[in-house]
Amino acid sequence: MELRSVADLQAASAQGAGKDPGRMQQEDFIKLMLEQLKHQDPFKPMDQAQFLGQMAQFSTVSGISEMKESMASLADSLRSTQMLNASTLIGKQALVASNTAELAAGGSISGELLLPSYSAGVEVEIMAPSGEVVRRLPLGAQPAGSVQFSWDGRNANGEPMAPGSYRIRGAFFNGEKLEATQPYVKADIGSVSVPPGGGAKLHLQGIGTVSLADVKEIS
Repeated sequence: MELRSVADLQAASAQGAGKDPGRMQQEDFIKLMLEQLKHQDPFKPMDQAQFLGQMAQFSTVSGISEMKESMASLADSLRSTQMLNASTLIGKQALVASNTAELAAGGSISGELLLPSYSAGVEVEIMAPSGEVVRRLPLGAQPAGSVQFSWDGRNANGEPMAPGSYRIRGAFFNGEKLEATQPYVKADIGSVSVPPGGGAKLHLQGIGTVSLADVKEIS
């Protein structure tokens, strides 16, 4: 009896048991090999090298399949852990680079500017969606590094502004002229998600979705 390949054994097993040929189990393989040994031609015994080669082939295929299942299980476990860790951030505030911020009723907006060097004059402008400047916040001379700012939600006349999205523009005097700098604003974390590819995403009030890796600070 001629020794058949693993693929032939898989097909035979699948036809006999109604299984997927690609899902041959180890016990199926051993059973078929034993049947071949029992029915082999005594004048043409099974070639041992061929037999061992087939065993090695099956072990390799089986090992790869098991490794794939283990990796998939590990990926699911890591994603669940990421989701659990990210869920603890809901309700906190994230500091992210953004030119807009959401003003809640009776609320305020805060954030910071990053200065590359000392500046004799730093300011923040708050603008309505129409582009009108509703408030200027002079921060005076500041050293290099992080400069905090906060807007109480009122215009220059002390009147409360309507809730909504406002533009934030930061600038500093570099010794010759005013130079723009990227503002960072604080926003409430409403929800989180972990896509199949990994990497937690935070959904920030008034800003949208950002990657956790893009968050400068959480408070």
